[in-house]
Amino acid sequence: MTTNEQIIREVYAAAEGASLDPDRFASLFHDDGYFLDQASGMRWTGDEVRQPIQGTASAFPDMHRELLSFYSAGDVVIVELRLQGTHQGDLMTPNGVVPPSGERFDIPCCDVFHLRDGKVSSFHCYNEFPAWLSSIVSR
Repeated sequence: MTTNEQIIREVYAAAEGASLDPDRFASLFHDDGYFLDQASGMRWTGDEVRQPIQGTASAFPDMHRELLSFYSAGDVVIVELRLQGTHQGDLMTPNGVVPPSGERFDIPCCDVFHLRDGKVSSFHCYNEFPAWLSSIVSR
């Protein structure tokens, strides 16, 4: 039997820069499931959930998520992690495009997933976007 933690580990594997698989990522969500980036307020629902990982992979082709801790209770999985990579492509933000800087980043993040019937119904990403942005802007 697949556990909720195993499902979420599959979500991360599908979003990883080296093994990016947007179709697999989206298949792990319910049709009405969504991805909410809390820092920017951006939300993607249904097939749109591919967009943030594709955009991230374009801006940060070496994107890596260092998974630190998993906490599961019922249909909720919380993950502490670090986002790491190099800014090598245009980054789309709510305020416009940030051109590539070549700068590395390593920022803390916490993700909260709700699952229903073995699929993600909601994914809330709490990242340090201001720290992320300041770390990739050329000095």
